[in-house]
Order: sequence, then structure tokens, then C-alpha cells
Amino acid sequence: LVNATLAAEDHEFYTHRGFRFRSFARAAWANLRGSRQGGSTITQQLVKNAILTPEKTFVRKLKELILSIQIERKFTKDQILKMYFNEIPYGGPVYGAAAAADYYFGKPVGELTLAESAILAALPQSPSRLSPHGPNRDLLITRTHRILDSMVKLGLLKPEEATAAKAEEVKFQPPREPITAPHFVFYIRNYLSQRFGEQAVEQGGLKVITTLDL
Repeated sequence: LVNATLAAEDHEFYTHRGFRFRSFARAAWANLRGSRQGGSTITQQLVKNAILTPEKTFVRKLKELILSIQIERKFTKDQILKMYFNEIPYGGPVYGAAAAADYYFGKPVGELTLAESAILAALPQSPSRLSPHGPNRDLLITRTHRILDSMVKLGLLKPEEATAAKAEEVKFQPPREPITAPHFVFYIRNYLSQRFGEQAVEQGGLKVITTLDL
């Protein structure tokens, strides 16, 4: 799970000091223009999810940079990674890798297969849009396969291991919270994440009124 997450989110995690300047500048400029741009390091993602509010302003981006540098100075890389795995959202009410392993697969995080680990590593980028319980499971599987390919390129995995993981039949646990009209609910969540961004949907406290008449 650690290797899959590093391959998916930040393969330079153990060498940078909290941010990558080019990625940071590109994302800041894109956000100021009203579009969304990825490229945040794991440290930045920790800051965004655990400390800061989701608004997109230059001041907030500057706070993110400063706090990321401070966290890198105060904690070891392994400590930062541990905090990340305890804080990151994996969709809906699920925060943290251990909770995600139990929620989606019904098992402790230490018992995850390679395929299941790659799936969890895929979710934080867009937990609403890529939710296994939503309409875009094909997008989730596509991203999972890309992560496995990245692990091979980074020398974290043998090609035959990646091939076997892609062929594995993964079984997901059904949602535990009762959802009325689930197809409609996940359609709306996907729409909101595309319009306002994942963090606003997961953490923004939105009140959503829809056209659905039960």
C-alpha cells in the first residue's frame, strides 16, 4: 500500500522537502485561473486535508507551502507518511487507510492484496468520482492499472506481479450506510466533485437540494 501510494501520488516523497516548486507554481496559477491542477506532494495533501480549509486563494496556497515546509522540518518522512495514511479521505465517511481497508474490503489493512492496495492508492485523487460504489468503477480500475504500471517503472514491482494483480478478481463490500436512491446520489456526488472539487464535496459541509421526489 505504501509503494502503491508513493507511485500514485508522490514518487519523489523521500527526496523533496515538502513541495516541488514547478508543480506548486503550476497548480497555484491554475487555481487562480479557476481550474484544478494536481501535482501536490504527500506533505501538501496532508496539510490540505488535516489543517487548511478548501477555498482556492493565493493566500491559502502560500499557507499550504509554509506549513508543508514546517512539517518536513519537524517530522521524519515516515512520521509524515503515517499521518497521511491516518488523515487522508478515501470517500464518503471513510478517513484513513485502515478504515478504508475495512470499509471497502472487510479486512485489516495488513491483509490487503496487491490489487486491493493499488485500488486504495487510486482513491484519494478523486474519492467521489472513483468510488467503487459509484458509476465510474471502470475509471477506478483504469487508474489502478496505471498505478501498477508506475510501480513497475519505478522498480517497486515485477512485471509479472503487476499482471497478476490486474487479473485479480476484487470483491467490494456493499455500502454500510443506508443510501436511498444510490444511483442518483452517486450521480450528484460525481457532478458536484467535477464542479466544485473533491475537497469541497468531502469536507466542505455542502447542503445539496436536488430534484429527486421519492
